[in-house]
Amino acid sequence: MRAGVLSLALALAFPAVPVLARDAAPAIFNFATAPGRLPKNVVPLEYSVAITPDAAARKIAGKETILLDFKDATATIQFNSLNQKLSNVLLDGKPVKSVDSSDDKQLTTVTLNAPARKGRHTLSFDYTGQIETKAVGLFAQQYKTPDGVQGEMLSTQFEATDARRMFPCWDEPAFRAVFKLSVTVPAKWAVYSNMPPASRKVDGELATTSFGATPKMASYLVEFSAGDLAEISADHNGTHFNVVAVKGQEEGGRAALAAAQQILDDYNDYFGVKYPLPKLTSIAVPGGFSGAMENWGAITYNDQALLITPSSTLANRQGVFSIQAHEMAHQWFGDLVTMGWWDDLWLNESFASWMAARETDLRNPSWHWWEREDATKEEAMTSDAQASVHPIVQHVVNELEASSAFDPAITYSKGQAVLRMLENHMGPERFRQGIRSYMKQHAYSNTLGGDLWRALDTAGGKGGKGDKVSAIATSWTTQPGFPLVSVAATCGADGKRTVTLTQQRFLLQGLGTGKGHWQVPLQVRSGSGAVKAVLLTGDGQKIEAGNCAETLTVNANAIGYYRVAYDQATLARNTRDFSKMTDGDRIAMLDDQWALAEAGAAPLGSYLALASAMGTVQNQRSWEQITGVLATIESYERGAPGHDAFSSYARNLIKPLSRQLGWDARADDTPGVVKLRRAVLTGLGAWGDAEVIAEARKRFAGFVADRGSIAAEDQATVLTIVALGATPAEFEQLHAIARGAKNETEVRRYYQALMAVRDPALARQAVAIVMSDEIPKQAGTVRLGLLARLTDQHPQLAWSSFTTNADALLAPFEPFGTLYLAQYVPELFWRALPPDELEAWIKQKVPAELAPQLARGMESARFKHTEQAMMRKAADAAIAPKVAAN
Repeated sequence: MRAGVLSLALALAFPAVPVLARDAAPAIFNFATAPGRLPKNVVPLEYSVAITPDAAARKIAGKETILLDFKDATATIQFNSLNQKLSNVLLDGKPVKSVDSSDDKQLTTVTLNAPARKGRHTLSFDYTGQIETKAVGLFAQQYKTPDGVQGEMLSTQFEATDARRMFPCWDEPAFRAVFKLSVTVPAKWAVYSNMPPASRKVDGELATTSFGATPKMASYLVEFSAGDLAEISADHNGTHFNVVAVKGQEEGGRAALAAAQQILDDYNDYFGVKYPLPKLTSIAVPGGFSGAMENWGAITYNDQALLITPSSTLANRQGVFSIQAHEMAHQWFGDLVTMGWWDDLWLNESFASWMAARETDLRNPSWHWWEREDATKEEAMTSDAQASVHPIVQHVVNELEASSAFDPAITYSKGQAVLRMLENHMGPERFRQGIRSYMKQHAYSNTLGGDLWRALDTAGGKGGKGDKVSAIATSWTTQPGFPLVSVAATCGADGKRTVTLTQQRFLLQGLGTGKGHWQVPLQVRSGSGAVKAVLLTGDGQKIEAGNCAETLTVNANAIGYYRVAYDQATLARNTRDFSKMTDGDRIAMLDDQWALAEAGAAPLGSYLALASAMGTVQNQRSWEQITGVLATIESYERGAPGHDAFSSYARNLIKPLSRQLGWDARADDTPGVVKLRRAVLTGLGAWGDAEVIAEARKRFAGFVADRGSIAAEDQATVLTIVALGATPAEFEQLHAIARGAKNETEVRRYYQALMAVRDPALARQAVAIVMSDEIPKQAGTVRLGLLARLTDQHPQLAWSSFTTNADALLAPFEPFGTLYLAQYVPELFWRALPPDELEAWIKQKVPAELAPQLARGMESARFKHTEQAMMRKAADAAIAPKVAAN
């Protein structure tokens, strides 16, 4: 599953658990001892499920037959169900004694008249259930097409525990089985599932379609979609590919259709196990959820994550490819081989994230994708620098808590970064050998982390570089946080440099108080020399590191998941020659020096000196990092005496680069330059650059008259700059543009710009628009993101609107709504009211078991208050000498 992203990075927390013993052998999967609530004495082998959904009545009528393997004689059968009523329950054709279904426990218990013998038996029953209106189980998704046609389709979202909403089943990942699905729906509808149709029978206005039997798989991977849908398709290397969308929108899937064929070829080669299903369907769901779901052979996507329109930008196209690469990686990591329990969700999500980034970078080298992924790594490290954070491997007590494990910051982004670091340490070929061995050994089965580490250890070879990678890996996956590596250099008479390395846990608050120790795969480079791999295992470790006259980086190419603090002399050398360093090395230094400044471990001036030393080097990620930091400090300075001076400083810092880039695209623009130009212009507009604001208004006037006068790539920049200082008349023009959006891509872009308004009266109008029916139903997940945009300039207004409409705003994010409320809302609305009042309000709204998530959210909110006060002083101190000099 691809985690949905709002305006800000979201990290769903989970209770901190004791650090696992790193010297203990990592556990390997065993079905009998796998966690779960369901007993393992009765195991499903094959399901035959026939459903007749009534979309208008929101009801399901179903018939189900399950081939079971009784491991021992028993008179009790227990499985998962929710909102269902069972009838005509038979075992081997004979009535059972009793059936008890509990929606509170999400369990059905069937009691037999006498114990059934060990061996195979058949359980059958009829049942009724419900079609959901949120993206859980089988749900109905309403939508409105660009030409105003209202429609509705059915689709499914089962991960983690919602297959039980569509049909009773053993809904835990260890219970793999074959699924045979049959559906009866209006004959005019198109229908899709994991496997191709095996038969179709029309009876009047209804048609019954039976799909082929799936491979053995977990219940959460079953998929069914139906509606007024159309497709485009292609056959390639033995696999049938199709992209499905609401009829009339299927041509938007051309790029995705081509990419899917390319990605599957690469993955077949990389994993050494060919994709085993006959077809791969990609289904664009108009709304429902923000992201995608890796159902085996039938991946569902929010349509904005799959379809390209003439209004799409480079960022839209990049998102489509990378999300496809993520979900298709799951066809191996998650589907072919499934984690044994939700503790090891990272075996699905970390690997899919890492593989997607690897594939996106491989096939689109001009995107410099790993540099772009540095931003997600930084989001993870910010979250991971909290005292309340959990490790990658996190304890899930029962499957009802499994939703808590979907933590974008840790499970996805930290896991991805750690895997990249391990691959780099082992070497790509040895790492791939281990992955291939893992896939072949565990195909159609389940695993725990120990199964993977065993395969990678073997691939490393005795005495080889990858030997016992498990010892390194477990130090990163079983304890929270990450290290700060301190570098102290000494110079010999010959100019040779010796470095002493120490480590401690990095915390944004309380640095020096944290516990933890890591085996750290360092990447050391002196000057422009070759990278030297060093495994840091103990404090006081010494290494030779080139010449003291050269720059030094201990995280070359920003591959490592750790911070580095350089001694003053080395930092000064690196700052003087910053422009000579590689892009990756500069990125690592900018990230680390800002984090050290945030933690109070380095003066802000040390970071600003690096930013100034960038000159006009055109590197997208470096400048996006710099403009992001400047925007943060500028927001902290609002209302303080130093605000105008800092805004002037920020403008002066990036203005030379902006003049070099200009406003208009050039034939030789790289993808990075395209995005960099927008970043610096947006920053200048936000910080009051008169020249940029005047040019934006000029271009906006042309856009009002002719929607084709500004390219899609540049529209958000121009509209946002104008919106910041919009007059009532300009606001009405912006609003008219938003109302006239030709498709949902434009809806998102234009309404986002509208939310940038600074005028309080206009902001109140913007809030009303957020909650109006101007936002189409399928774009329900957009509303909270729009409101989030208002929090920067109008925190109290945004908070008031949120509290008034919290249920409606969070509903599209179920089943994660209460988790968002506990963890994300404090980070989003920290400015709106004192932390204690914010915490008290949220406590009333979330269950008590989410107290750890709320604690983490409040830790972040309170840190922002502390950081604001600290950064105001630090910025004033750093800028005052420059103002005096000018």
